[in-house]
Amino acid sequence: MKRRERTISSRAVKLHVFQPSGRKLWTVVGKDNEHWTDPDLEFCSCKNYYYKTLSNLETCYHLKTVQQAKEKNEFVSITFDDSEYNGFVKALLIDNARKLLDC
Repeated sequence: MKRRERTISSRAVKLHVFQPSGRKLWTVVGKDNEHWTDPDLEFCSCKNYYYKTLSNLETCYHLKTVQQAKEKNEFVSITFDDSEYNGFVKALLIDNARKLLDC
């Protein structure tokens, strides 16, 4: 089984939906942390995004995995209240910044 298929089948692709606004955040749970992705903007918080995707070398693994999960409709959808949005994004950014900067 390919790595992306294993990630999808292990339910590591998550769609976080905030209500009532309908804001959506995609994440992929990895070995070390949860990577924030935005497939519409072709953004990912992983290191490969900065080193490869922005250099037009190749799309990162996480963006490919989210796209495949969306196509197959195989992802975990989690609903939150809008009041939780700022705290969720802040925690996600802090975690990703620490991993990205190796702090």
